[in-house]
Amino acid sequence: MPLKVTNKVINEFVITKCTGKAFRINKGQLFRVIECEGKQVAGLIFLNAHNYKVQFMAEYSGGLSYFSGIGSHYRLGNLYSKIPYENVMLTVTDNKIGDHFLGPHCTRTMMDILRAPGHRSCSDNFADALSEFGLELEDVYSPSVFNAFANIHIDPKGDGTISIEPPRTEKDDYIEFLAEMDVLVAVSVCPDDKSAMNDYSCKAIKIQILESQQ
Repeated sequence: MPLKVTNKVINEFVITKCTGKAFRINKGQLFRVIECEGKQVAGLIFLNAHNYKVQFMAEYSGGLSYFSGIGSHYRLGNLYSKIPYENVMLTVTDNKIGDHFLGPHCTRTMMDILRAPGHRSCSDNFADALSEFGLELEDVYSPSVFNAFANIHIDPKGDGTISIEPPRTEKDDYIEFLAEMDVLVAVSVCPDDKSAMNDYSCKAIKIQILESQQ
């Protein structure tokens, strides 16, 4: 009789609202990005833990997932590293809500445009998180972010208008990833309370790291 395999939580922590944190996930581990209250976006950057030049490329991953028949730009299947590496870094294993946006994170300039000069942005969160590993924003392909739970769509028939709606996620909803290599993960708990991105109110995000056990 085959042994039953279960996934056990080996680490769990909360990233407080409007902050960032980086941590390592080992190959074969799962991790979940979990809504503490709901309607909160988490920006995610991924790097190979042994070679920081190998970095997640969001838009490219959307195209390859679509051509492979395992996902799309709005519901990603595999997360690939940028050219010339083109390796599968992670696989999405559970994504009930299915909302995310592959593209940039909020920056100082975006906050200026939203008439909130000096407002904290995801750029600030990522800079803080990456500094713990000796990295700066200029070291990463920062425009290419997995914006988990972001309810954003681009009008395909009109003039390309971007529509930002409040996230559809509620408390305890999550997205789960399987690490296909050792990965450094940087998370920004998006601090945008000026648009519908986080339903005009910033909340915390919980992280769980799991391992398969027999």
